[in-house]
Amino acid sequence: MRFGRPSSWLGRPPRFTPPLLMLLMACACLGATRHAGNGGDAARAFVDLADWARTNSLQMTRDSKGRDLMLTNRSWRIAFTLNSRQAQINDIMTWLSFPVVTRGTNVSIALLDLRTLLHPLLSPPRNEKSKNVNMVAIDPGHGGRDNGYETARWQEKHHTLLLARRLRTLLQEAGLKVVLTRSNDTYVDLAERVAIARRQHADIFVSLHYNSAGNGRAKAKGVECYCLTPAGAVSTNVRPDETGSTKTCRGNAQNSKNALLAHLIQKATVTSLDVEDRGVRRARFAVLRDATMPAVLVEGGFMSAPDEGRQLVGAERRRDLAQAITDGILDYKRLVERR
Repeated sequence: MRFGRPSSWLGRPPRFTPPLLMLLMACACLGATRHAGNGGDAARAFVDLADWARTNSLQMTRDSKGRDLMLTNRSWRIAFTLNSRQAQINDIMTWLSFPVVTRGTNVSIALLDLRTLLHPLLSPPRNEKSKNVNMVAIDPGHGGRDNGYETARWQEKHHTLLLARRLRTLLQEAGLKVVLTRSNDTYVDLAERVAIARRQHADIFVSLHYNSAGNGRAKAKGVECYCLTPAGAVSTNVRPDETGSTKTCRGNAQNSKNALLAHLIQKATVTSLDVEDRGVRRARFAVLRDATMPAVLVEGGFMSAPDEGRQLVGAERRRDLAQAITDGILDYKRLVERR
C-alpha cells in the first residue's frame, strides 16, 4: 500500500507540543481586547498581533506606509493588510473571518482567526492515536435535474463527475478507499450526500464544483477552496455588511481540520497548475454545515470564463486538477496522523 509523494510545504511547519500550544492560546486570550464590529455586531475578541508574533517566534515588519505587515520565520511568511480580510499565508491567498485593525498604535487580529485558521496551520491538529485517514468521500456537484452551470456546449454536472472519477482513481492508487456520493447522472439531495459519507465512515469529505460569474464579472477566473465559516463570522460569499451567524453548525466541530485541509488543497492546486489563486474562503454551504468529518468544497475554475472554461472541460486540465487535489489530501493525511 502506497500513499504517494505529498507536495512540500514552504519549509517545515513548527510542531508545538500540546502543553506549549495551550500556553500560547492562554497568552493570546490574556492579551485579547474587545472590538465592536461593523453594524453594531456583538463585541469580538481581538489580540495584539505583535505580541502574538513574538509568542510564536515570528518577526513582524511593516512597510513604509504602515499599511502592509509581514510575519516571518524560517518556515512561515504571513502577510496582512490593515482593514482587509485578505492575507497571504506562505504565498497562498487566505480570507480571514475579520479584518486586521489598528487600536491606537497597535495592530490587532481576531482571536477567532487565531483559533480557527493560524493555529491549525502553524501547529496542525492530530487525529487520535491509530485513527488514520483511510476513507475519502468525493461529492461530484449537481447531477440529474440539477445541471449546475451550463452553456450550449457543456454542463457542470457532467464535468464534476468526470473529475470525481479521475480523483477516485488517483486516491485508490495511493492506497485510500473512496466513496462517491453519486456515480452517474442522478440527483442526490444535499443532506443525503453528507449522509452517504457518514454511513461509509468517511474520514474527509471533498465536494467538487466549477465556478461561474455574471453581472459584468464574466472575466473572473481562478481556483478557490471553501471550508465552513466559524460561528460569529461572516462568510466570504455574502455582502460585507452582513452580520455573522452565531449559530454553531455540526461542521464547526472540525474547524481546525477544515482550515488545514482547505489550505493544503488550495496550495497544491495553485502551485502545480497555472491558475489564479482566489484563495481559501469561508461559506455555510449545506454540505459543509452538516459534515461530521473535515470537509471542503473545491471550485476548480470558472466555466463562465471563455479561455478557462475551454481548459476545464479538457482531459489534461482534469488530470492535473485531480492530481493536485490528491496531493493536498495526502499532505493532510501525513500531517494529522499520529505515528
